[in-house]
Amino acid sequence: VNDPAGVPIDSLCRPSSSLQVSVAGCTGSDGAALTDASTACGMCSGGFFLFRGGCYSTKSTSGSEMCTKAEGGRCTTCKTDGSYIFQNRAATVTLGNECILCSDTTNRDGYKGVANCNTCTAPGSAGPATCDTCQEGYYLDNTDKTCKPCNGCATCTDANICTSCPEGKYLKMNQCVDGTSDSCGANSYADKRTWTCKACSEITGCTACACNDATGKPKCTNCNGGKKVKTALDGTTTCVDVATGCKDENHFQAESDAACYLCGENTQDQTEANKGTANCKTCTKTGSAKPECTACLDGYFFNTNDKTCTTRCADNCATCSEATNPNKCSTCMAGFFLKGTAGEGQCVPCGDTTQGGIDGCAECDSQSSTLKCTKCKPNRKPVGTEGTQVTCEEKTCEDDSACGGTAGACDAIVIGASGEMTYYCSQCADNSQYPIDGLCVDNSKKGNNQCSNGVCTSCTTGYFLDMGGCYSSTSAPGNLMCKTAEGGICTTVANSRYFAVPGATAGQQSVLACGNPVGTTTGSNNDIKAYVGIQGCKTCEAPTAPSPAGMTAAKCTACDGGKALTGSGYGCVTCSVAGCSACKADNMCEACSDGYRLEGETCVRTSTIAGISVTKSLSALCC
Repeated sequence: VNDPAGVPIDSLCRPSSSLQVSVAGCTGSDGAALTDASTACGMCSGGFFLFRGGCYSTKSTSGSEMCTKAEGGRCTTCKTDGSYIFQNRAATVTLGNECILCSDTTNRDGYKGVANCNTCTAPGSAGPATCDTCQEGYYLDNTDKTCKPCNGCATCTDANICTSCPEGKYLKMNQCVDGTSDSCGANSYADKRTWTCKACSEITGCTACACNDATGKPKCTNCNGGKKVKTALDGTTTCVDVATGCKDENHFQAESDAACYLCGENTQDQTEANKGTANCKTCTKTGSAKPECTACLDGYFFNTNDKTCTTRCADNCATCSEATNPNKCSTCMAGFFLKGTAGEGQCVPCGDTTQGGIDGCAECDSQSSTLKCTKCKPNRKPVGTEGTQVTCEEKTCEDDSACGGTAGACDAIVIGASGEMTYYCSQCADNSQYPIDGLCVDNSKKGNNQCSNGVCTSCTTGYFLDMGGCYSSTSAPGNLMCKTAEGGICTTVANSRYFAVPGATAGQQSVLACGNPVGTTTGSNNDIKAYVGIQGCKTCEAPTAPSPAGMTAAKCTACDGGKALTGSGYGCVTCSVAGCSACKADNMCEACSDGYRLEGETCVRTSTIAGISVTKSLSALCC
């Protein structure tokens, strides 16, 4: 256990004198009371059970993952359905040894797990378990059922046969190579979405390519058979015959090198006659004359005098009749609709009901006389056909039915800008659906996020893992938690309501809410590090990694309404004791306001003697 000092209660470090420790019945191994220096429990009572020096309730999130029934401070029925834990079958089981992790190699009454094992089959008699799958970085040797290290791989089927790679490395022919531009070879490119080397031949006729970081798609740089590279507006590249492939409104053919360019390309090493116009969307080219722009990219104002696109329309306008003027919109960006006439209108959010929008709507169509919603906001249930017309029912996660009906499937909580909590799917009942941006979506919509059995296990670049789902850092609700994400890890949190988890990998939770007491872990085997938030905490400072392995908590800087911050900053408690300025646990005072003094765990006025009012005391003495 790391600073703050205390003992583990349901994965949280609690001071030995706290109410939570008392409720759990945490004492020394001989039943003796704990001291301020105590770091582990030796016994538990009631519905709590002892596990690795901590007391856990079968009703808590962390405890329920290990045990389904507890009596007399012991777990009597371990949760073995996930195969990460097995039940100790010794005739006499030492207290705290009832449930054994598959990776625990400590001899526990003759039974033990296997080093670096993830899931296992319990042994029929004293001895080690039979390992079924290994932890990341190891593979199962079927000859002796032990876990042996992969050679530079994240996962592998043999020491030198990789199936996935550590962050920053790319999978190429069962090997992990460096993420440099030439590591994948001239005829391949490094795909940052899947962390694999992919062949340029995925683009028909392409012989050399690179990854376009802006789009996440391959960008062909050379074609065979005399064909030329053509780049679409969305960044997709193809190999085309210039004579036929350049004949569309978004491209023009340069005479000097018979290349195919976008109307907006004007940085190529060409004469002015063979350059496009910055921010241009459509154009025409006649003979040797410079291409003439006919329309700008969305968001830019088209100057009809010089055919340029140098100034922007007002925010949310796609096209406009006057630059920067919010009342001169002609068409709107996705997520907005035109209120007024073309060229004289405003762009209003689709979900703004105060200006004629539709409640819960994220994208809409205003081309007809009636505004139609085509896509709902996250956490709203669409009824109808997305892309055509939908109505957006109340929050999808008001109960578990929104995620398919599985109990506990609606446990992912996102905290909004005003502190409000909104629930999202953490698991999908349909195993072919997965939580993406908080909603259960079909396999075809999960992108390159790694998901199976109704949950996601690691996320692609631009996304991060949270409570069984992958969230984008650039759209709601993910952008309420994380500002930037790389390699499936949140690298910058959105605000002080969250903290980044030190050392998290793409397969682990990398961002936690300050008020999340369940927490998460990083590392493996004897180097497991646990990180937790503080129940009731509003804003906090990120914890530092414990050394050696252990548990550490975020330091709270402000608590939710109705809660008070403890003096140490590692607790938010109810503190309604009269005259109390700080509590160490619910209504257990540790400091008093001016005019009061601390007496036990309460505050009494300095004009009071031992809790007896001065008036009554004097009356008694005068009798």
